[in-house]
Amino acid sequence: MSTDIRALLEASMKTKQLRPSDIPELDLYMDQIISLMNTHLGNDGEKEPLTRTMIHNYSKAGVIAPVKGKKYSKEHILQMLAVYSLKNTLTITQIKRILSGIAESGGGAKELADCFNTQLERRAVISSQLMASVEQMTKETNMTLDTPEAALSFLLTLTDLTDTLTAFASAITQKCFPEPPEKPGKKKSDKKSSR
Repeated sequence: MSTDIRALLEASMKTKQLRPSDIPELDLYMDQIISLMNTHLGNDGEKEPLTRTMIHNYSKAGVIAPVKGKKYSKEHILQMLAVYSLKNTLTITQIKRILSGIAESGGGAKELADCFNTQLERRAVISSQLMASVEQMTKETNMTLDTPEAALSFLLTLTDLTDTLTAFASAITQKCFPEPPEKPGKKKSDKKSSR
């Protein structure tokens, strides 16, 4: 694997993260949550990972649990973190089904925190495996960034992989958190949403 490809992949794997242990146990106001998210997940010069409008929309759509008063619990913040983590791969409707399914199974802040902690524990192993896979893939398929055409070909390959993983995530969502049966007399609405 070329040093350019390795450097780009290594930089891409250095994403910021918000650990459940970074979230205070006491309830927070919306501005405090936005500040917490920006501190742990924000990238310089990029849009905020979470805004007031997003929080209002997630609450209004029932994606996160209803709020009592103006403060949000650790469970609310973990739900927002789940939305942030999943929204580039799954639709808001799918995320709502997932979070509702967790809540219906008795899952609360502790269970959500355990899910994130498990994912963070897996991250190092998966990053190592991803580096090895990309190295093998670039070697066996002669993928480079030497020309604009080679870079486009590389990007098309990565997009194909991304599409496959997105379809896999959707299939898991449908299997583990299926759509509820349609109620008689109700039309099915468009489930796609902007991310």
